[in-house]
Amino acid sequence: MRYESKLRIYLALLAAAVTAAIILMPPPASSHLPELSRFGNNLTSNHWNFSSFSVQWNLNPATGSNVQGGNSAASIIEAAFNTWVSAPNANLPVTRGSDSSVSSESSSPANINLVCFVCMDADFSKDSSTLAVTITTSVSRGNGDGHGGTAGFDGQIIKSDILFNPNVQYTTNGTGSGSTQDLQTVATHEIGHFLGMDHTGVVRAVMFPFAPVSEHILSYDDDAGISTLYPKSTPDVPTGNITGTVRMFGSNTPVFGAHVYAGSTTSALPFPTSFNLRKSPISTLTKPDGTYTIQGVPPDSYIITAEPLDGPESAGDVSGYARAFGPAIQTNFTTRWH
Repeated sequence: MRYESKLRIYLALLAAAVTAAIILMPPPASSHLPELSRFGNNLTSNHWNFSSFSVQWNLNPATGSNVQGGNSAASIIEAAFNTWVSAPNANLPVTRGSDSSVSSESSSPANINLVCFVCMDADFSKDSSTLAVTITTSVSRGNGDGHGGTAGFDGQIIKSDILFNPNVQYTTNGTGSGSTQDLQTVATHEIGHFLGMDHTGVVRAVMFPFAPVSEHILSYDDDAGISTLYPKSTPDVPTGNITGTVRMFGSNTPVFGAHVYAGSTTSALPFPTSFNLRKSPISTLTKPDGTYTIQGVPPDSYIITAEPLDGPESAGDVSGYARAFGPAIQTNFTTRWH
């Protein structure tokens, strides 16, 4: 089953809605896949400005008969937010606000970030396998921030609403089965979008675009992405960058959109187990000139692999990335590593 994210971008005083089945727009030099906006010639990753106003999420606690289980939906959403807030190396002062009775995303006020199970105005008809959608509003510098102030930078997120598909069966018991989806797994993924994260090609990551039966713990790839967007002034674990270039053998031409990841060759755990992270590769995509930078890489030994997006994630899953840069993503090569 598939996740979905949507992005609203406000430029100057004019609003332009940008929507797609799945928007995957990573910035030009960053690990993982943050959401991206283009403001004129400025290509920027979208993120909250915690110094502008308090970022809170507001739950409509009403649920339909499609949500079943022994735990409350509210406790599940809170646990999913706490998974991100407690991520090592990341500074995320996001808290729960007052509950809301708003039952349609179109009437969600600018100053709340709605989490809703009963909102019926999201269009899930385009893909029946879509489990939930996160609608994020990003503005350019100087625009109103919905809280009485103005945005301090291009790509500042000022609002984000999470809507769960009312036609999908959810369980709050911790593990999905058959056509029933684990609510905490889906919520943890959608909250990544809420914070400005987009999808990744790392299959074991929370931000992979297809839902597993159950996954409540962030991977190294997820943590690299969120700590790059919201770094702590003093990291819990020091990290570095891996850079390089992917070119076609023979012609030496650059490869655009290659999925490049750093996979550990050891059993070492650079992040102590107390941080509750799953060890995984850490990834990015190449830019049009073939270059890449994988950020947030902890000390270890790695093999670097470059592969085409030819499954399970495909070039179609990252159409926004190509749209941001212009050329089509290349898949006319075979996997290589060093």
